[in-house]
Amino acid sequence: MAPVTEIMHFKTTSSYLQDPSRWISELATQSPENIKGFSKAYLGFETEDPNIAFWWASLSAHDTYRQTDTFKATQAVAQQIFADTPTHAFVNFSDTSRIFSAPVTEFVISTLKEGARTPKFYGSSWATVVDKPNIIYGVLGWRAHWDAVSLDPLKKIIDEVKEVADIWLVHAKLTQYNA
Repeated sequence: MAPVTEIMHFKTTSSYLQDPSRWISELATQSPENIKGFSKAYLGFETEDPNIAFWWASLSAHDTYRQTDTFKATQAVAQQIFADTPTHAFVNFSDTSRIFSAPVTEFVISTLKEGARTPKFYGSSWATVVDKPNIIYGVLGWRAHWDAVSLDPLKKIIDEVKEVADIWLVHAKLTQYNA
């Protein structure tokens, strides 16, 4: 099984918007290198609403980490960053290595409608959310997104997915966090 990836998005405080680097540095003092299973993280803001931040972390031992003093310490800092309750998804993507080389990352959550079957997605960036088999999470890296989605055959695929699932879709510009 691929390592678990946590994707979190949340409305930020004005303090975080003014100086995200300061807050990330403060979180980093909690020593992510000591978190078993932590491999990398990406951070950024939604392009549609820059008050919404995205955090993406590869963390294979999340449940164990939540029981540590390090987690408790990071939560004290994180509460000063979150303007509302963060939305989390834990997903086992098989490979996302190429997605983050693109300037924009698209986040898609498809909730299958009653009786609908899972559509056949192409690429390795789609996976079912852990413990939620009717929710499919997709991440896509785009270089020329707006041109691509308005043209067939991609528009046709999107329209077909909308027939069987409710879709939440946003975009974010992410940068890799280096501890």
